[in-house]
Parts: sequence; C-alpha cells; structure tokens
Amino acid sequence: MSRRRFIKSLATVPLLPAALVTPQVPAPVPPAAAPAPPSPPPTPAPSPAAPPPGPVAQALGEVVRIRYGAQLEEADLAEVRKGIEDNLQAAERLRSRTKLSNADEPVSVFHPRLAPAPRPPTPPRRRR
Repeated sequence: MSRRRFIKSLATVPLLPAALVTPQVPAPVPPAAAPAPPSPPPTPAPSPAAPPPGPVAQALGEVVRIRYGAQLEEADLAEVRKGIEDNLQAAERLRSRTKLSNADEPVSVFHPRLAPAPRPPTPPRRRR
C-alpha cells in the first residue's frame, strides 16, 4: 500500500460511522381529530421583588459612595449596589458548586522565551 493510498483511507475514517448507520424511517403521524381551541395567552407572573443587598454588598456600596459619591446619583449608587450583590451571589454559587482540593491548581502553559540568535561576528574594517 502506498503512502498516498494510506492517507486517503485515513480521510474516510470519520465518515465510516455515518455509512454504517441504517436510516430511521419516521413513524407515521396519526391525523388530528379536531383542532384544539386556541388557549388564552398566559398571564405573566408578577416578578418577585428583588431582595435588598446583603451586608457585604451594602458595605462595598458605601465604599463606592464615599469615594465616588460626588459623581454618582442615588439611582446610580443603587445600580452599583445591585451589581455588587449579583457578583457576590455568582461567586457564592461558583464556590458552592466547585470543590477544589489542595492538589488543584490553575492551568498554566509554560512558553519559554528563546534568546535571539547571536549575530555573526562582523569582520573588522580595513582602512585605506
């Protein structure tokens, strides 16, 4: 077998499972007796009131108010507090669902920096 023929056979390997599967014929759909009367549109459920920010979010919001209160309005501060609370809740969900052991560490890929190739020595110039 030549190399070219072997490589062509490797190209067909991913197609092999699809060729071996027999096509499934869909089951016939029974005719519907009568169309169902249209249902009334669903009424939207009232959205629950957002709980007030927790004590950590309030403390961090207070830090924002002290540092940047002159540039922010009260509505802006409320939005910042809500954003802080959302981030704290997301962090807590992540912390509760992901259990790390002592041996777990972040994935890091080491890429060494190669020193530039040394320049060839230049011959000394001759004076004329």
